[in-house]
Amino acid sequence: MSCTRTIEVHRYHDGELPPGQKAALEAHVAACAECSQLLADLRSVSVLIRRAPLADLPAAAADRLAQCRPWTADAGLIRVAGWLTAAAAAVLIIALLRKPVDSSPMVAGPALWETLVVTPSADIQDEAISEVVLAKWMADELSTERTGDLR
Repeated sequence: MSCTRTIEVHRYHDGELPPGQKAALEAHVAACAECSQLLADLRSVSVLIRRAPLADLPAAAADRLAQCRPWTADAGLIRVAGWLTAAAAAVLIIALLRKPVDSSPMVAGPALWETLVVTPSADIQDEAISEVVLAKWMADELSTERTGDLR
């Protein structure tokens, strides 16, 4: 065929053309003998298919089809579950990628009283003496609770 609009003729015959293109193609088919013949051929094939008798389905094939029916009923549910799983994974990935990066270390440093307990007395300045006394008291209390030693 030499006409370049044959695909549009097929789409017209199948009812797939938008209304604006439909009117333009009808005008083209009226003027183009090649597209007019193609449309007539498509219509005659459609008539032949509609008039053809349906073949009887053998009983064995009908039984096999009946056995497959539960699987086909679940196919839609499985497809939806697959899409929902993919959507949940996408949301999780996006949430992880958009999470702000925390520059603080994952493990917190030692508390002040823990640092003061292990610091030699000579290195402690005078203003921290009350904190040192408190820290030593806390250390003593924690160590007696762990060992079960009561005073």
